Amino acid sequence: MSLDDNDELAYLWTKVKFVQRYMSKNNCTFEVAEREFHTWIEGLMDSRIERANKMLNSR
Repeated sequence: MSLDDNDELAYLWTKVKFVQRYMSKNNCTFEVAEREFHTWIEGLMDSRIERANKMLNSR
């Protein structure tokens, strides 16, 4: 199994767990939970990019 496969599995596992928990807590459809997941993951990636940029600019 390659590193890319591990990354893909980790992403999918995170998505499954997030969607399951979100649907359970909010009594909503899969589509609603999936949209919330994408919003959450985009925010997470933006945060990581912002942190990386701050580190690069501090040198």
